Amino acid sequence: MPAAQQRQPIDLATRLDGQRGWLAQIDRSLKKRSIIALVLTCLAVGVGAAALYISLTKNSDSDRIDALQTRIDALEAAAGIAPADSTETVPGTDSLTPETGVTLPETGATLPDGTTLPPTGTTDSSGLVVPAE
Repeated sequence: MPAAQQRQPIDLATRLDGQRGWLAQIDRSLKKRSIIALVLTCLAVGVGAAALYISLTKNSDSDRIDALQTRIDALEAAAGIAPADSTETVPGTDSLTPETGVTLPETGATLPDGTTLPPTGTTDSSGLVVPAE
């Protein structure tokens, strides 16, 4: 007998059941992939929002730095130390504090504003004169 005649006709209901099973399997895998994609999207949005929040609140650090600088200046003024970034006079003296690392001339030198310089030496970070060796 020829091969075409040997095949039994496939029942239409059996064929539809096979296709339904195949579609159900595809549907399950699609649901899993959709849930995974949704979770990853939520994570990406959350990380982006956290990064945005951190970048916006980082700018508020400058306010805290300004407050600390103001407090340091107030403490230096209370202690009688001139701030490093200003040329104000130290309380109780008539002259300006020289900058750090400035070599001073001999004792008795008078500046144009009428102040007399301390002995020869170099100033340190506090404005005090370190004697020359």
